Amino acid sequence: MGTNLREVERSIIHVDADAFFASVEQRDNPEYRGKPVIVGHDPKGRGVVSTCSYEARAFGIRSAMPMAVAYRLCPHGIFVRPRMERYAEVSRAMFSIIERYSPLIEEVSIDEAYLDVSGEDGREIALCIKRDVVKELGITVTAGVSYCKFLAKLASDAAKPDGLLVISRDDAAAFLEGLPVSRIPGIGPKTAAKLDKWGIRTVYDLKKMPPEWFESTFGKSGSRILALCQGQDDEPVAPSREVKSISEETTFAEDVPSKVSLYPHLALLCQDVGFRLRRSGLKARVLGIKVKFSDFSVSTREVTLPEAVSTDHAFYTTLKSLLDRMKLPKPVRLLGVFARGLQTDDPRQPLLLSSGPDQWEVLCRSLDQLRLKYGKPLVRLGASISARATGEAPASLDGIAKS
Repeated sequence: MGTNLREVERSIIHVDADAFFASVEQRDNPEYRGKPVIVGHDPKGRGVVSTCSYEARAFGIRSAMPMAVAYRLCPHGIFVRPRMERYAEVSRAMFSIIERYSPLIEEVSIDEAYLDVSGEDGREIALCIKRDVVKELGITVTAGVSYCKFLAKLASDAAKPDGLLVISRDDAAAFLEGLPVSRIPGIGPKTAAKLDKWGIRTVYDLKKMPPEWFESTFGKSGSRILALCQGQDDEPVAPSREVKSISEETTFAEDVPSKVSLYPHLALLCQDVGFRLRRSGLKARVLGIKVKFSDFSVSTREVTLPEAVSTDHAFYTTLKSLLDRMKLPKPVRLLGVFARGLQTDDPRQPLLLSSGPDQWEVLCRSLDQLRLKYGKPLVRLGASISARATGEAPASLDGIAKS
């Protein structure tokens, strides 16, 4: 019974940036947009295509194709050399967005990852990630959602570009049966050609074979290939790194001259960090604030709390107190907040609508669900509204305001 419940609740997202290198080039160079962009080395040399835009793919150009062949197919294309440092920078920003929604992230490559969001609405989270990436980075990603990694990957492949596909347990068999056998990991071109001679061309053909045939044909890989044909894949998402801290910061269009003017921004940053912590099932014992001044000098302060917290109220009251004690000798260019000393939240602790911190935890988690559904915080701390409107520091946080 427990195993079946876990399988039902399992939700895996595969996120894959669309023509990543080429998309970054088109974003950074508006004159490239809508045109065939081929990223690689000298088109007259021996290099190969790293990636290309979808406009270039219409001419038959593909990754790993010799650049000379790509040039013959599309001599009027825009050929650019790879800028790996720039791609790595955008990749880090993309993964920072993904980390808002789950701590269980397996980085597959510079532009591709799996997330485990079991127990949550995978489709809604995938929509939020897609929305955040295009809004903040100006590139698109495709997402596949299913109950296992194998099908999540197939879903994102099928939805490209800039798509979203969900494959449920009820849909899995019909989706798989029409696929060519080459879509099953472990079946390469040579094996697929061999199977074709036996009349086995689709997954439907393949899964009709008896279990012993899989073992005799594929050896020790036989049982896994059979399981994949049946839509079974228990491979877990393996996090690429441990989450040690969560931070958010904002750089102002114009330097902020007064401490009071920082309060609304501090409140919004606290909500963003709190949202990410709760999404990751974490609380923090160490909270800190970072201020960068107009001359680019930096000052930080942090405090260790007696117990871990995760509510927006706790973050704001703690960090506002730190900010109030800081000297601001110059206008502020950047404000940031961070949370360290992370601990797993204990789901066994009862959350009752009563006075005190529990009420804030219930409220914050309810607002998190609205944020997931609509892709933005609809309700904000009163500090972020009252301070912005009046120019005065709010007396307390015992209120919320609709966005």
